[in-house]
Amino acid sequence: MRRVSSVTELKAALATVNAAKVPATLLLADGTYVLDVPVLEVQCPGLVIRSESGNRAAVMLRGPDEGPQAALGNVFTVSANDVVIADLSLGYCRYHGIQVRGESPFDVSGLQVHNCRLVNCNEQFIKGSSSDDDPVGATDGCIENCLFEFTSGWAWQYYTGGIDIHKGVNWVVRDNLFRGIRTPAGREGIAEHAVHFWKRCATRPQNIVVERNWIVNCDRGIGFGLSNPAGGHQGGASIIRNNLVYNDGSGPHTDVGIGLEHASGVTVDNNTVVVRGYWAPVEYRFAGSSNVTFRNNLVGGPIQRRDEAPAATLGVNLERIEDTWFRDLRAGDLRLTGAATAAIDRGEALEEFHDDVDGGVRPQGAGWDIGASELGAGAQAAAAKAQP
Repeated sequence: MRRVSSVTELKAALATVNAAKVPATLLLADGTYVLDVPVLEVQCPGLVIRSESGNRAAVMLRGPDEGPQAALGNVFTVSANDVVIADLSLGYCRYHGIQVRGESPFDVSGLQVHNCRLVNCNEQFIKGSSSDDDPVGATDGCIENCLFEFTSGWAWQYYTGGIDIHKGVNWVVRDNLFRGIRTPAGREGIAEHAVHFWKRCATRPQNIVVERNWIVNCDRGIGFGLSNPAGGHQGGASIIRNNLVYNDGSGPHTDVGIGLEHASGVTVDNNTVVVRGYWAPVEYRFAGSSNVTFRNNLVGGPIQRRDEAPAATLGVNLERIEDTWFRDLRAGDLRLTGAATAAIDRGEALEEFHDDVDGGVRPQGAGWDIGASELGAGAQAAAAKAQP
């Protein structure tokens, strides 16, 4: 275990553990670390990098400036397995807050990012890179309890996104907040998704879980796949559930809340999606979007089949909303109020999970509620978390 309190100490400690390649922990003292290198390379398997205090607001790793010409490229480039980055803030860089190298010879697996704030990354905040020659990208990652944001509420340009993983397998993305990932007026192009898993893995089912996230005022919310088969998603048993997605439509390039494109083997359950200014808040597109299921989704518009997609399995879904159904619609708080009688106790009971967006237990009443929020479960979950 090594404690560091300056950029000089951090660089020296990282060089030492990278050379040793033995699992280690770097504890960062509270403070702002203005990095004077293009990137912090992580090459030590099993390395843990976290704040000593556990307070993510108390430690910031950043470049001296921000935007498309920022001096810092990536904050971290991860080329080793089983790395943990936790309890700190990072960003103000030209490219990525964290790049995880899924391409050969690195083939990274086991990255965990926990309780971090990622801020003002000009391109994708977390990028899982891959090679056209490799069938599989980075595997077995987990990103949880993190905040992704542009402090102005707008990106600098369209080529940006929250989490963007190519050919990823066995990832979990849960309990995160994304906000302001959108292209500003005067700039062309739709920003990438808050959460995007794409580029089909040719040899393995990808088995991605995206759950209990809040996505507010991002051009696109959650996406699996893209508009050609090679960019698609071999889902296997992939899941999108218990997510809140809200876009007020004030951006010039507002687009889909949840989108499947050439994405097979995906179950979409108990999400709440409200997108102002785009006609299809949830859509599944193209011939490769086979074996997809939608159940218990509360959507401010249609769940739309497009571009010759095979017919989906549709359970109980509610494709209309009223503003009074939500606690604070304009703030993106789409948890239910008692006015949402069309959604409360009207869903179908599912065997695969029994929680809601807050981690509370379903059902609270006579039946499951439609959407990500179970009325009454939030208070119950908060009380459970307060227990010693």
